[in-house]
Amino acid sequence: MTYRFAASLLTLLVMGSATAMAQNATPLPSGPALTVEELKGCLCEEPQLEAMRKEIATRRAMLNERQAQLTALDAQIAERRKTLDPNDLIGQELLKNSMAQSAALRDLIQSDTRPALNQSVTDYNALAARYTETCVNRPRYAYDVDAAKQNLVCPLP
Repeated sequence: MTYRFAASLLTLLVMGSATAMAQNATPLPSGPALTVEELKGCLCEEPQLEAMRKEIATRRAMLNERQAQLTALDAQIAERRKTLDPNDLIGQELLKNSMAQSAALRDLIQSDTRPALNQSVTDYNALAARYTETCVNRPRYAYDVDAAKQNLVCPLP
């Protein structure tokens, strides 16, 4: 192997590995660096995002709990229907009350619980998109971040 061929081969290998590394690298933030005031806004949005995540988790747990209650109630109704004697007026009244409970719970889920969860997710997604656009996709300088953290006062959510 000649020196010139070996040097050419080495150059191709280095260029090829640099290209592969560039393709796998996380893109660097672009645009103008965040100002101290913009960083303060970003620092204040982070706790808001966390609070919204917790609210979504709470609302999702509430929806799951109500769905489980509805499923159990519907199973109870189905079991009562199987064993109900047509002449049992008290049993029929209990079945009717259970069915009314089931309908009320289903209405609550559809008219309140699920829409509230969906609205919370929509609000979170909007804030997260704004945060990503403003705060994540732009460079920041460490000394500006330190300056923004000093005497930081965020508005109440």
